[in-house]
Amino acid sequence: MKLVDEQLGAVARPSRVRFVSVLPKTRSGKLLRRAIQAVCEGRDPGDLTTIEDPAALQQIRELVQRPV
Repeated sequence: MKLVDEQLGAVARPSRVRFVSVLPKTRSGKLLRRAIQAVCEGRDPGDLTTIEDPAALQQIRELVQRPV
């Protein structure tokens, strides 16, 4: 967080950081950013037919729902 403050400014600093073991990707290896954003905002992630490992998105969902 300190590094972000120094290099990008306090405006770019996230309020919290959570670590996951794997990120949700398509079978071709592209990151499913829209699905991650939807889960974090509490929305339906939409069509996930191309997701390689559904457990990756579930891990993010559980972290977001867990109280800090």
